[in-house]
Amino acid sequence: MIHVCLDRLWYVEKYLMPSMIAQGIDKTSITLYLDTEREGCLKSCIKSFETASKMDVNGVWHLQDDVIICRDFKERTEKFDDGLVCGFSSFYDKAKGWLPGESNGLRMWYSFPCIRIPTYIIREYVQWFNTYVWRDHQYDQWTKKNKYDDTIWRIWMEQYHPSTKVLNLSPNLVDHVDYFLGGSTINQRDRQVRSLSFEDTDLVKNLERRLKNDLSKRKN
Repeated sequence: MIHVCLDRLWYVEKYLMPSMIAQGIDKTSITLYLDTEREGCLKSCIKSFETASKMDVNGVWHLQDDVIICRDFKERTEKFDDGLVCGFSSFYDKAKGWLPGESNGLRMWYSFPCIRIPTYIIREYVQWFNTYVWRDHQYDQWTKKNKYDDTIWRIWMEQYHPSTKVLNLSPNLVDHVDYFLGGSTINQRDRQVRSLSFEDTDLVKNLERRLKNDLSKRKN
């Protein structure tokens, strides 16, 4: 599943999905959750999870709309048919001292750009979120800004799944390339949030070149 805002649909359709299909991923197995109503980060994230929770599968790979996948993404993701797998890490995780390898709900990475979540966990999370988060004032600091989807997820994991087995996967499966796409659509940052261990840097350079060429053609 790819969680997509309207402003990034062009990138997903022209670059991200074709890169997945080129690796042999069946197009029919890629579900887009498109925020057609422009509800914003948090609301659309939980709705994408609601969609995922109804899928008849053991788990769902959930991608955001501003990533580039590694060249062996299909091969590596297909190795996991159970468990929770974090496919992205950044300086946030390094600062916390959360290491790659086997981990748990207390030391899992901030991995919403690319994460595999077992379907039963998604169902539990959606039920908890819709029952408590919107009405409980302790979450106001996040819900009123309609973002911090990964923060609320971590709070829930720490409370309800602290010992659940998690794999912090390195090398990372994706890199975060929002800076090619106009920057974050929800946050103002003073530094780029890049992958700590994305090895296919040539793909990132090629993507940047392609985007610049396409932008130049549109202007002309």
